[in-house]
Amino acid sequence: MVPILTSAFDQTAVLPAKCRSCNRPLDSPLFCGNCHTLHPAAGLTHFAILGLTPSFDIDLDELRRKYLYCSRCIHPDHHSAGGADANLSLHTAAQLNESYRVLRDPVLRAEHLLALAGGRSSAEDKSAPPDVLAQTMLLREETEEARAADDSAGLAALRKQVQTLCEQALQVVAGLARELPGNDDTRQRLREQLNAVKYYRKLLEQL
Repeated sequence: MVPILTSAFDQTAVLPAKCRSCNRPLDSPLFCGNCHTLHPAAGLTHFAILGLTPSFDIDLDELRRKYLYCSRCIHPDHHSAGGADANLSLHTAAQLNESYRVLRDPVLRAEHLLALAGGRSSAEDKSAPPDVLAQTMLLREETEEARAADDSAGLAALRKQVQTLCEQALQVVAGLARELPGNDDTRQRLREQLNAVKYYRKLLEQL
């Protein structure tokens, strides 16, 4: 369970300040740049793992640079083969890869920010705007009819329509994610819009 952060997603409280081995200040929560000691990433947010301030708007180039730098520093080849450090390296590398996967995807990034703000997950709340549910049901029926009629032009038009709806929902998601931590209404609306994106993406897969 990721801890809820307060004060505009202040992450300083969960970052280790100094290396447990050499007592030097850390430039990454994952390793010491001075003595190369690895530090467990348990309990850290995806933003903290990559040394970023929690925000929907992030520099993807900076994200990639940080990811590649951390990947090199924690790679198992740099640590004792078969020892505790090697195991920790493998585990930390998996956490780093997951953080990078989440933060480079705007939908997963918004989901993570919503969790940090105390919002509900899609497993806890499957609600979506009423018009989305009715709309996707109608589009699914039209898709089945077009497929049964072998109407490639109709399927292409439906695909374009759903893609537009998905992009519009993503724009709403981005706007709401920028308001986090927000209030209960903001978090609920974001949950519903994220669920809407899931509906549209699933329909796109069918198309």
